[in-house]
Amino acid sequence: MDAQLTIVDVTGSTNDDLLEAGKQGAPHGTGLAARAQTAGRGRRGHKWDSTVGNLLLSLVLRPCVNPAKFSGLAAVSGLAVLEALEKQGLANEIRLKWPNDLVARGRKLGGILVEAARDNEGKPFAVCGIGVNVNYAPQEVPDGGLPAIGLSDLNESVPAVDMLLDEVYHAVIDAADAWAERLNAKEEDAGPLAPVHDEYIAHLNWIGKHVIARSPAGDELARGIFRTVDDCGRACIETESGLCVFHFEEASLRPLSE
Repeated sequence: MDAQLTIVDVTGSTNDDLLEAGKQGAPHGTGLAARAQTAGRGRRGHKWDSTVGNLLLSLVLRPCVNPAKFSGLAAVSGLAVLEALEKQGLANEIRLKWPNDLVARGRKLGGILVEAARDNEGKPFAVCGIGVNVNYAPQEVPDGGLPAIGLSDLNESVPAVDMLLDEVYHAVIDAADAWAERLNAKEEDAGPLAPVHDEYIAHLNWIGKHVIARSPAGDELARGIFRTVDDCGRACIETESGLCVFHFEEASLRPLSE
């Protein structure tokens, strides 16, 4: 196991731990995994069920890009997790859900939470938290959320969590480095998803399907056909009254049939 990746039996939140470590100057690639978390969380402060037997990993990332573009790291990391699972022959049914989830068979397999901060010297960094259900799928369904599924529900044989951790850890670092290099080679006004846009869209769920966009409070914002995600990471929905565009903090999507 890489010396920069530490595994502990239990902690409150690996993201919280690495946010603090990052503020103290922890270098790019510092990783922390836990067998279990007591205060795991997802996007918008939702509780993340962090039971033993699943993959719970956070990384400090310090890409040399404009920190305003750190929002691209969620898509980059999602693609990296998919790549790592593909190497193990586990990704046949897995897709990405805008903006930061992994789904299979209409259920949630994993989630990614990217949090940006500055260290004590004022230098920007991000912590990328990754949770993947491997051997355990939580039974509780959050308000407005999808029911859960685990890798073991999709595959007869699943590698040990530590092996998956090692694959995912290296895949995310490599992907973040490649993304930063490609982003810096583009025009200054290129969106954060520009280097991975086509690949991201190719793996995205519900493109071309009828969806409903809801606010964080659950209110309906729009319904129509999910056309694409632009290179700024915004979902573009074609409605009867025209194109509606939503930033990931404004909305979440569900198939209209649900």
